[in-house]
Amino acid sequence: MFFPRLRNQAKWAFVFLIVIFAGGFVFLGVGSGGLDLGQLIRDAFGTSGSSGPSVSSAQKNVQEHPLDALARKQLAQALENKGRTADAISAWTQYTRLRPKDVVALRRLADLQLGQANTYLQQAQLASFAQSEAAAGAVFLPTSGKLSQALGQDPFATAATSKASTELQTASAKYQSAASQAISTYQQITKLEPSNQEALFALAQAADTLRQTAVAIGAYKRLLKLDLDAATKGQIRERIKTLQAAPQG
Repeated sequence: MFFPRLRNQAKWAFVFLIVIFAGGFVFLGVGSGGLDLGQLIRDAFGTSGSSGPSVSSAQKNVQEHPLDALARKQLAQALENKGRTADAISAWTQYTRLRPKDVVALRRLADLQLGQANTYLQQAQLASFAQSEAAAGAVFLPTSGKLSQALGQDPFATAATSKASTELQTASAKYQSAASQAISTYQQITKLEPSNQEALFALAQAADTLRQTAVAIGAYKRLLKLDLDAATKGQIRERIKTLQAAPQG
């Protein structure tokens, strides 16, 4: 899945590595002392929280000038610098509607959407694990006979299973929505710059990471039509074969 020559050309493609490794750390319980995905993404783009207007002043400016693209952009940057990812995504979305050809802004929006999708995926994984743990506790209870009737259902296990199930459904729905939004934004970039290797690589890797296999294969195949070295094309072909052979679910 890793294509060094392409990745070295795209600074913003390193965001994918940030997202992937952050997901692994959170799910495995490593780095619980304060891994800030939003800050890592901001650092990757050289953004700091000290520049630009404050969130409150940026919001006031947008209220006064709702169709001012610059005001929307400043609000998005201010929210992002504060780590308010969901609000920043909304603000960047509003800005890109006013400036639909601003590829740099679209890349920033797509990377934030990808990070948000990864966060929801982590939540879904943890909820699934909690659901399995709660269900496992019920295995040791008798299922028939007088003892079963006397004990009845464990209210704590039932409550835990119900809670985990609800959290799993909620996180899964949010993940699907965020993943679709991220892919859509990356696709918008490739429409603006159809021959841009970095944009196609980003779309392919995002779709690959978000398990949207058909989109990933399509983007990888488009990369093969570009002027890439033989070694990179070989890696892409191998990845395509792996995705095509994987069970679809």
